[in-house]
Amino acid sequence: MTKRALLFPGQGAQKLGMAQDIYNELKTGHDFLEQLNSKLEFDVTDLMFNNEEKLGLTQYTQPAIVSHSTAVLNELSIEFDYTVGHSLGEYAALVASGVMSAEDAVQIVAKRGALMATAFPKGTGSMAAVLGLNEPEVKAICDKLSTADLKIEPANLNCPGQIVVSGHQSKIDELVRDGKSLGAKRVLPLNVSGPFHSSMMEVISDEFSAFLDQFEFNDAVVPVVQNTTARPATDKEQIKQELIKQLYSPVRFEESIMFLIEQGVTEFVEIGPNKVLSGLVKKINRDVTITAIGTVEEIKGWNE
Repeated sequence: MTKRALLFPGQGAQKLGMAQDIYNELKTGHDFLEQLNSKLEFDVTDLMFNNEEKLGLTQYTQPAIVSHSTAVLNELSIEFDYTVGHSLGEYAALVASGVMSAEDAVQIVAKRGALMATAFPKGTGSMAAVLGLNEPEVKAICDKLSTADLKIEPANLNCPGQIVVSGHQSKIDELVRDGKSLGAKRVLPLNVSGPFHSSMMEVISDEFSAFLDQFEFNDAVVPVVQNTTARPATDKEQIKQELIKQLYSPVRFEESIMFLIEQGVTEFVEIGPNKVLSGLVKKINRDVTITAIGTVEEIKGWNE
């Protein structure tokens, strides 16, 4: 029997006009997005449709992506065995798995984004993609460059030959400058506002944890493979604790996909804007089936 996992993208998947067709063409989609919008202190749909500059800011990107993903999910007739999200995508995965409502998810990621955006003054921390090396090789370079006060660490373990590192700006700059001589094929600085998924982000964990306590979590109806462990979870308390750890821990995406394939998953469906995760899964394993659903046309194509 075919096993299917749903994938939900994270930051970097956003694009101007995202979910606009769902909003304009589907009454249920329009009402769903308006309901999410009513839970936020800013007009997320206006940013998604009209304001590319603001859409690129973490505190707005996060609720925008979760809004799009859950709006697509709400329209789909689909059965699945697991869910997995990339970084903030884990919140849409938790909605799919029945752990939280979409209304709660957008509020949580708006707070998460605001905390992440303001944790460090601009220019003190950042991220870069290292191409052509494996995890032990990247970790060795990070250990070599890091000092007691200035750290750089693996942050997103995406697919073979693509690992994102995170840390102090000066160390990211050093890696970008010297990456080739250290053995990398290329090192690309990322346009992000902070050192996400590094130990530097631990400073916001208490405030985020206290914010999470306002919301009701349920045990997962469908197991969610969490970023921090690359293993499935259903217990609501465990899920919550790992969401806090996720702020300052690596996203183990490649390991999560490998685990799902070992469990017999042969079909992956990416739900949300763009097709970022579909590309990563192809690099991890070419034999699985991958479908991306993010537009009205794709929703209708699937439901038929």
